[in-house]
Order: sequence, then C-alpha cells, then structure tokens
Amino acid sequence: MSEQKPSKAEAVRTYIADHPKAARNEVAAALEGQGMKVTPAYVSQIKHQAKSKKGKAKVSARSGPPTAKWQAWTFPKNPLEDAIRIPKQIEEKNAGNPMPASLLAKAAGYHQPNDWRFLELLRSANQYGLVSGTGARATVRMEKLGQDIVIPASPHDRQKALLAAFNNVPDFKAVAAFYGEKKIPDDEFFLNTLTRQFNIPRDRAQAFADVFGANLKYLRAFDVTRPEGSKESASSAEKERALPERGSLKQPQVRAFLETCFVMMPFGSWFDKYYQDIYVPAIREAGFEPVRADELFSSGSVVEQVWEQITKARVLLADLTDRNPNVFYELGLAHAAKKPVIFAAPKVEDVPFDLRHLRVIIYDIREPEWAVDLRESVTEYLKTALKEPEKSIPHPFRVMEDE
Repeated sequence: MSEQKPSKAEAVRTYIADHPKAARNEVAAALEGQGMKVTPAYVSQIKHQAKSKKGKAKVSARSGPPTAKWQAWTFPKNPLEDAIRIPKQIEEKNAGNPMPASLLAKAAGYHQPNDWRFLELLRSANQYGLVSGTGARATVRMEKLGQDIVIPASPHDRQKALLAAFNNVPDFKAVAAFYGEKKIPDDEFFLNTLTRQFNIPRDRAQAFADVFGANLKYLRAFDVTRPEGSKESASSAEKERALPERGSLKQPQVRAFLETCFVMMPFGSWFDKYYQDIYVPAIREAGFEPVRADELFSSGSVVEQVWEQITKARVLLADLTDRNPNVFYELGLAHAAKKPVIFAAPKVEDVPFDLRHLRVIIYDIREPEWAVDLRESVTEYLKTALKEPEKSIPHPFRVMEDE
C-alpha cells in the first residue's frame, strides 16, 4: 500500500513537534533531506500560526471540531502491526538494548532518521507504549509492552500485551468501550460519531477509522478480546465463524506468531490438504505464521492484498507443482520485493532452470514417509532462509538490494 506524503505545512509541524528547540534553518535543512523543500521564512510562518491559534479554537459541541491541521495527533497514524516493527528491530539488531534513532531508522528500512515515515512510525510505537524516545536524535528504549509482544514468555502474555498496547491509546479505548457489544459501523455514521462524540477532527476521522479497524482485525487474528468487553454480538460473530471460506479452508487458525510466511501454491483438492497437514505445521515449527492468498478477505483488489502480504512476510514458500501460472505470478512479485523464497516441487522439471541453484525441496509422494520428510525439510529450510536470506533471493535482485 502506498503512503501519502504529508503537505509542507504538516511536515513542518510534525518536525517541530519532535524537535521543539530546532531553529528554523535546521528544520528547513532536515526537511530538504527528506525531499521536502521549504524556506526558513516558511518555517517561521508555520510556527507563528501555531502560536496564534493555540488555545483559541472553540468548537460547537453539536458539530465537533471541523479541522485540526495545527493540532498534534492524539492517535497513532500507523496500525499496531506496523508499529511493532520498531521494538522488533531493537530486539533483532541490538539484542533489546536502547538504540540510537540513526541506527534504528536504517534497521527499519529508512535511509535517514529524519525521514517523515520513520518519525511517524516511531511516534506510533511510542503512543502504543511499545518504546520510549521520539525524534531523529533520540535513543529509543523498548518498554515492557514491547518486550511482551516481541519476546513473550507465553502466547497468553503476547495476547495481554497486544490488548494493553491498543488500550494505551485513549481514543481507541474510548471508542471501543462506547460501542460495547454493538457492531461497529463501517460507513459515514461511524465517522460522524468519531467527530461529534469523541472530538476527532473531521479531516482525521477517516484515518482514525482505518487504523482503528486494522487494529481490531489484528487483535482478532490473535484471538484477543476487544477492549473493555467491546465486541461484535455473539450471534454475528458465530455466524461469521460458521461461514465457509474460499477454497476448502473451513476456519481460520488463531494466529500465534508475529512474523508471517506467505505460501504460494495451487488451491483445491489435494493441495489444500497438503497446506493444512504439511505446510502449516512445518511453517509454525519454524516460528512463522502461515498465510495463503485464499485466506485474504479484505475488500479491494486481490492483487493489492497479495502484494501487501508478500511485502509483510519475512520469508515465503512456493510450491511449483505443474508450474501453476498464478504461483509464478506471485513468485515474480516476491522476487521484485527482494524477499527470500524457498521452493518445493514433486519433480525438478517444475523448477525453472535459473532457480534451481536456490533452496529447492524435491519431494516424491511414492516414498512411504514423504509427508514427514517434506514437513521437516520445509521447517529446516525456512530457518536457514531466516539466517541467510540473501541465499534465497536470485542474484540480480540480491544486487539491487545491496545497492
């Protein structure tokens, strides 16, 4: 999903909020490094506007706040799933120890610590209570909530921490408690309620609804109860669980791991059984959550959803049986995203010649213990791909990654 670049004024306000003592020349130079050209005079103008407007906004209780471009955001701009990237990188790259924002930004995939996308992600992680320390010059520390999510002692500890992180945002907690047992609407009535009941600025209501909805979906995936007892009515929830899903996958599994492994394979008949009985347990044994394209049910383009899952996945598994065209299309997307992929196939002829030097598992269903052997091989190959991801990426894309 593409990220919308903020306006010049919003970029200046955001930087000033993180660096209140920064001089106007420093603000202009930092934003220019992010590809946002502003003059020192413009920075002074925005600062003056913020001071003159502060405390003067009086909003009708009936309509709620119409806009709030000059106000600080009271809720995270990023969903919890994305914000978890910050404590994960601290744990993986610095053994959980406090980490300078300059190094953390690069670990999270950004070139500079003053990149507005990194600063927003870091601020979101702070608002969820996962870390402490904001700004391009900060030393960022992982908090207990972040530890309980990233390196929990048990699945239950992770569930509790996810719920606590959601509740750490007062606006999210209040809205969830307000709806209680009712089903939360997904139309303009919800946006109107956010503005009138909770004073969410009208021009930010849709952003709030998007992040709030993504968080509820993420919590449900881990079988976490909605905050303050707020959940869909039992009847509607039971009906939703009872609905048959696409393919032969009857019921979604409760998610146990943060990292995902996206599985690219044909659907139907024996393939679904292979997925459930072989690939799913093998992937979980390696410490990943399996995801397959027919498990995606969000509205919108299927290709966009597949691309989103590919970019989120830590590693991928491709079953190349019979050279299925859909599998090869998804494989092309995975290579374009520079993701490590391991391959499985019943015969070597199903594997393109220029991919046979990568990690390929050839299984023979005529062997008595073929399913056990395949499951163990998938687990082993996934763990190895995690340690040495570059060896599971074709060389041309690996070179692009290095550059």
